[in-house]
Amino acid sequence: MDELHIKNYGDVIICPYDKTHVIPAGRIQRHLIKCEKQHQHLNYAICIFNTTHRVPQEELQNHQRNCPDRGLIEIEKYTLEDSQPASYSHLEAAMERMLWERSSMGVRQDSEQQDENWDDMDAPPYDPEEHCKNKAVIRKAVNMTRSERRKFRAEESIRLRPLYALENDDKPE
Repeated sequence: MDELHIKNYGDVIICPYDKTHVIPAGRIQRHLIKCEKQHQHLNYAICIFNTTHRVPQEELQNHQRNCPDRGLIEIEKYTLEDSQPASYSHLEAAMERMLWERSSMGVRQDSEQQDENWDDMDAPPYDPEEHCKNKAVIRKAVNMTRSERRKFRAEESIRLRPLYALENDDKPE
């Protein structure tokens, strides 16, 4: 498959079924499924290392010997002496280093931090109205009649006066 990079657009791939189709790399799999149905007369085989690779049936063995994605599969297939996959050996060493650094810094492990229980329903629910009454938050009069809005605004100005005074007293000058 021919891959191209178009400036200000990104990576694109030319469809093996129809060379006039230039598809963004992220959408090639979806395109190939649709295009394959329209071009059933072409005898293309699917590569076992990457399903977006479609090659003529006659060239399949040659492609599989030289497929650029073959290494990604074979690195998982063949292991080192300690029977760990070759690609994970450096990750395991990094993980051990990180755990050692966490324990030496005195950071609690995750099992010790599991004191939060979201299934515990004994805690009181959060009430936004109650929270706003005790903070300097401007509330809106919603779904009220004209007289109720007037009364609400008067009560709000009385409620906010001491809260704003407390807020201004706390600020250093």
